[in-house]
Amino acid sequence: MKQTTLRGPAVISGIALHTGNRVSLALQPAPAGTGIRFRRTDLPSGPTVAARVENVVDVQRGTTIAAGKACVHTVEHLLAALYARGVTNAFVEMAGPEPPVGDGSSVPFLEMIDRAGVRTLKASAPEVTVDHPLYLEEGETRMVVVPDAEFRISCTVKYGGSALYCQYLSIPITAETFDRELSKARTFCLYEEIEALMKANLIVGGSLDNAVVIKGDAVLSKEGLRYPDEFVRHKMLDIVGDLSLVGARLRAHVIAVRPGHPSNVALARMIREAVHVTA
Repeated sequence: MKQTTLRGPAVISGIALHTGNRVSLALQPAPAGTGIRFRRTDLPSGPTVAARVENVVDVQRGTTIAAGKACVHTVEHLLAALYARGVTNAFVEMAGPEPPVGDGSSVPFLEMIDRAGVRTLKASAPEVTVDHPLYLEEGETRMVVVPDAEFRISCTVKYGGSALYCQYLSIPITAETFDRELSKARTFCLYEEIEALMKANLIVGGSLDNAVVIKGDAVLSKEGLRYPDEFVRHKMLDIVGDLSLVGARLRAHVIAVRPGHPSNVALARMIREAVHVTA
């Protein structure tokens, strides 16, 4: 695969999920070798931070990256869209510390990328291949990476006591499967978590316009579920975004049981340290 960038700019604005700020975001083309770099245009001199796992500083209900004065929260939905579209180089200019949440999925970011267009560059894109299994255990979470010719995710989640919320899905991750199977899946939380999240100054911008709430056997959403198993699909969307922080295209099978941002990022670090990266 060759490196790519955007043909031109694209802009979006809206409310950020956790900070509640109204923020504008622009995607801009970047030369080969840049990677994905976030630029805080609201700060003096416009400091930047690379979307790399070594820059992750927080994984509480989202993935936060920082370098110097540049800090950006909740990057995973945008990064998943960029990875799915094969965009390896871009500047993400933000007038705030967190991207707009949109509808809680990756769809608004995919639409941005499609408006901008994607251009192929001459340089080869780095790839990660796995030649031996990697294992991660954190509490109830289990993650395994095994060799594969393609990038595939198999994921199981369980929430509450209802069988409705025990979900499993296994698919290869391509532009087509991401669009069809994962891109529309929205962020969600348990009703019982809301008070604690608000006390932690999180989900300030959250609403039923951009999230799904699980309360017992009921689903609180303005439009119902977009997929019968939307929760496992959103967890897989998060895995795509978080593992893109490895900084290379993945060729491996990721098996995840009850994953979250802490385990996703820990796995990204493990992959980066343990496997072979080719240009």
